[in-house]
Amino acid sequence: MYRQRWLTRQLQLSETILPITVLTGARQTGKSTLLANEPMFDGYSYTTLDDPDSREKAHTNPVAFVDRADKLIIDEAHREPDLFLAAKEALRKDKTRRFVLSGSANFLLLRRIQDSLAGRAAYHVLRQPLWTEWLQQPEPLWLLSMFDTQLPASGSEPSPALDLRTILFRGFLPGIRDAAPEQAAVFWQSYVTTYLERDLPDISPTTSLFDYRAVMRRVALATGSLMEFRKIADDTNVNEKTVARYIDAIQKAYLLSLLPPAPLTSTTSVRRQWKPYPCDTGLICSLLGIKTPEALDDIFCGHLFEDMVFMTLQTLCDLWDMGMHFVRTRRTAELHEVGFVLERNGKSVAVEAKMSDDVTMNDATHIQWLMDDDPSCVSGIVVYGGSSIKNLTRRIVAVPWTML
Repeated sequence: MYRQRWLTRQLQLSETILPITVLTGARQTGKSTLLANEPMFDGYSYTTLDDPDSREKAHTNPVAFVDRADKLIIDEAHREPDLFLAAKEALRKDKTRRFVLSGSANFLLLRRIQDSLAGRAAYHVLRQPLWTEWLQQPEPLWLLSMFDTQLPASGSEPSPALDLRTILFRGFLPGIRDAAPEQAAVFWQSYVTTYLERDLPDISPTTSLFDYRAVMRRVALATGSLMEFRKIADDTNVNEKTVARYIDAIQKAYLLSLLPPAPLTSTTSVRRQWKPYPCDTGLICSLLGIKTPEALDDIFCGHLFEDMVFMTLQTLCDLWDMGMHFVRTRRTAELHEVGFVLERNGKSVAVEAKMSDDVTMNDATHIQWLMDDDPSCVSGIVVYGGSSIKNLTRRIVAVPWTML
């Protein structure tokens, strides 16, 4: 059964404005399924460069390849960068042409492709479906209301009994949402191998897959922590410049996002490190060699829960044009840190992730500190593992993770 994605609304809008629609995202987030099932693409001819014959034709004669139809979808288009220049030339000759270019690499980070599409393309990222999105529920607009200090009403959210530990172990890609843990473990092992053998050579060829895997594992271990390139280099015995290049390649495949610290203001620390968040909790478990949900301890589950909340907020930032950063400062003897701060129209909402079944105001002390220190921070949210909405103060609410 095809589940319509929330991103569809933006795709429909951009197709009416610009001649090229770029749809990217990590491998197996549902890009090909969306392109094959959305009515807006019914009139398009579809081809994929995953097919060796199609890729050879695209490589041999990119101009003829893009001229095969007036409206053309090219999946895995990043594998042949010359196609982008050919599409640009086709549009110069005929402005009625339409292209959809899809792939598992961030075209904006691939300089040659970015230059070819400048001013002609609308860019969209399809990430894993959120919990509510997968259940075909509406977007969680209650979160937008938080920017106007309108909190959801207290009460219990109807929810089936969920094994959150197993959910975090399994991950959130569409193909494994209902998989057994042992199936998920095999899936993710194959997923990493496919990335290293098929995607990585097109993005950033490397001379040592052993070193590359080591960097991937070390970054996964640092999920939600301040990232230090020198520390990763020391731990993996890979020089610092190579570590930076590898991390850049992981980002280009959408397997990793780096959350920036707050802009330099009175509330930020002097240190300018970013925080790494891999694209899926299942990927983290696989990279670290965790084979069963039972092997996850409570502390590590907390890191996975934080990664899940980050993934969710990142998707909502894409949909609603929000910014996001974290705050960490030690201007006094006390350390203050807020995991996520969402920004929209000059206002911000602070968000913390707590996997525990219950929360109190003690779990929101850093949110309260930020609201007191920064007038633009108008409200706060604690996303937690329970099932009830709790108004902790007039402007701070605790919500179950299933509301996102």
